[in-house]
Amino acid sequence: MFRYVVTVFFIVFISATCVKPVYGISDETEEETPEEVSPWDFGGSLSLNGSQASFRNWQQGGVNNVTGTSSARFTAEYRKDRYVFNHTTNLRYGQSRVNGNEFRKTDDEIRMRNQIRRLLDDERFSLIAQINFNTQFDIGRDASNTNTVSRFFAPAYVVETIGFAFNPERSFQLDMGISMRQTIVRDTTLSTRYGLPQGDWIRNEGGISIGAKFEREILTNVVYIGQAETFTNLLEPVSSSTVRFSNELVGRINNYLTANLELAFLYDDNVSKELQIKQILSIGFSYRFL
Repeated sequence: MFRYVVTVFFIVFISATCVKPVYGISDETEEETPEEVSPWDFGGSLSLNGSQASFRNWQQGGVNNVTGTSSARFTAEYRKDRYVFNHTTNLRYGQSRVNGNEFRKTDDEIRMRNQIRRLLDDERFSLIAQINFNTQFDIGRDASNTNTVSRFFAPAYVVETIGFAFNPERSFQLDMGISMRQTIVRDTTLSTRYGLPQGDWIRNEGGISIGAKFEREILTNVVYIGQAETFTNLLEPVSSSTVRFSNELVGRINNYLTANLELAFLYDDNVSKELQIKQILSIGFSYRFL
């Protein structure tokens, strides 16, 4: 008897889940359900910039030169309920050749940022966990172009942070928290240049990180991107904090041509007691693939 009851229950269950119930006869077609919006949002762009100048018997003077730079940017954002995941990858590389001499590096950067946020009741505030990473592609040499001062993973920096963030609007974010930072120098001949003891390849530090990012269209087809990052080692004076402040103006001429102005400041007394400054102006081809 129990076997028959189970069999009948199974048949009724299958019928209820697989057969659409009919409550009446109607000529109206079934209303289409709206397409579910994906929680993912992706963005990506590539740009190629270059310049060339050639002189022959030019009385006002001039030096033959050719310069090329490239950059790529990829972003991904996932939003579901109270959770937000952000990923950003920025890649830059450029070389220049002046008066027939060897090509020399003019820009070189690999930067990645991953952040998970858990929104609080006031969604302007959130708890965060993030990992930042940056290094470079190619060998870097000093002003005389003779001594190697950097290379891939020499140095590389990894910063892990747990803290909170403030997002009053989508264009601005302020975050801070407790961090661990690793300085990696794969080429140990450069260890002392980046604050490590001779022969060591990694240095671990604990401290506090503060970061801020602002991105907004300030003029028609002109976007400003500003970002500040600081790291303070808890065992060192605040005056020894590492500070990086970057500014970028991106002007879109049309769908394929852009003009970029980048100005960045870096202070890291493990490397130099003086302020480091980088400025790049470029015009070239840009393509959005996402």
